[in-house]
Amino acid sequence: MYIPTEIIVIVVLAFILIIVYLNINFIKQFSKQQTYYKAILDTSTNIILLSNTKKIIGANKTFFNYFQEFKNIAEFSKEHDCICEYFIEEDGCLSAINDGTSWREYLMSFQTIHQKIKMKIGSEYYYFLVYSSLINKKKGIYSLIFTDITEQEKIRHKIISHSTKDELTHIGNRKLYQDIVSKQITLAQRYVHSFSLILLDIDFFKKINDSLGYDIGNDVLKEYARHISYRLREVDLFCRIEEEMFAIVLPYTTEDKAYLLAQKLRSLVEEHKQITSITMSFGVVGYVKGDNEETLFKRAKKALYKAKEDGRNRVVLG
Repeated sequence: MYIPTEIIVIVVLAFILIIVYLNINFIKQFSKQQTYYKAILDTSTNIILLSNTKKIIGANKTFFNYFQEFKNIAEFSKEHDCICEYFIEEDGCLSAINDGTSWREYLMSFQTIHQKIKMKIGSEYYYFLVYSSLINKKKGIYSLIFTDITEQEKIRHKIISHSTKDELTHIGNRKLYQDIVSKQITLAQRYVHSFSLILLDIDFFKKINDSLGYDIGNDVLKEYARHISYRLREVDLFCRIEEEMFAIVLPYTTEDKAYLLAQKLRSLVEEHKQITSITMSFGVVGYVKGDNEETLFKRAKKALYKAKEDGRNRVVLG
């Protein structure tokens, strides 16, 4: 059957118009969906990022509530290769590198598990729970969702601080001492690094309480704990472990250097003469292979008692 050329052209044009119309309609619908999904993401209180294996490729509005100096991800990427540049190292928190793998790869291997991170943004510190979900396996695109838990962490830190702080002197208590010594022994065994322990005890403290009263005795404990604290490094741990007995844990410190520090502290205490004049006796030991918490403490206490027996106001190396 002969079909005129004009009719064929009209049919083809009509078909093309239908296809174009359907495509335009699909694009409009897709665009509406994209706008709709973006609106949902932007109303989330969580930071939501889209990322491939190399960089962040998208972020919701909440991201820029925290990173206010940037208007878009392109600006952020010009100054930072990775959001992990904001990570702060802390026990229990995800690092930029974990077990030899990047934090992104580490998250992807535990997709159903939230990981905690600490970040410094501007002058503020934040804690987040973050987890990852694969969106497009072929293109290697996944989402990263950060939930702000800063307030919960502040409360948790207050609780921990209260449970590990001596109420009178505001330095560490015996529980904190035991926790830190246990960790130091584990590190020493694993990485063969040195650490030392100093036990120090106020000489004739009972006489102070009996003659001047317990309030004065408490003031002495607070004043000399403060005075010693100022002479220690940030990494050192200073704890009150008994009534008038204190402990100083010195990471990465050999016993000979710990001995020199103890001699310096002994002189500083003797010269301080605040509230009432006191002296202290010191026992110093360094960790040796095979030590546990009990043997380390016993050796330090034996050296301290030797200092007492030899006349007090002195340092004995165990």
